[in-house]
Amino acid sequence: MILSMQKFMEKIKQISKENEKIAIFVDMDGTIAVYNVYQDESVSKKMEDEYLKVEPVNYVINVLKQLDKLENIDIYILTLSRTLKITEQKKEWLRKNLPFVKENNWIIITKEINEYSKENRDIVKAEKMKEKCNAYNKLILLDDDHKILKETQKMLGDCGRVFHISSILV
Repeated sequence: MILSMQKFMEKIKQISKENEKIAIFVDMDGTIAVYNVYQDESVSKKMEDEYLKVEPVNYVINVLKQLDKLENIDIYILTLSRTLKITEQKKEWLRKNLPFVKENNWIIITKEINEYSKENRDIVKAEKMKEKCNAYNKLILLDDDHKILKETQKMLGDCGRVFHISSILV
């Protein structure tokens, strides 16, 4: 695992040298928070009941702490949430487990208030990232969802890079 982290850090540091200002967008569930799989009909209820107990993926969080020390990198949390209650719990979880990421850098997209749907789920993160294109030379997404990564790379083109969480873990 150490080797993977070092390779990932080297890639990010190289991107950092080549670009004046970088934003790294980090997914929560399955990336920095252990993702529990539930039956479709009970996902929202189970997450509402249990989100604050979700284990942090400390290995990845430690990598983010190192990246946060690089001057030209801003870290954002970019995550989907099914309900407003889960959104509030994700905020509480972030306060506890990632206090070094500023709250105004948390982008929590909530289905219950129609910020995303099943139809646009795979592109909504890329759309949110594109809103920051003018402020940064390079946008990076760290996520565990292949469809989201693929669509994000397609939508951002040369302005963006995507990394699957396994690039740190494996």
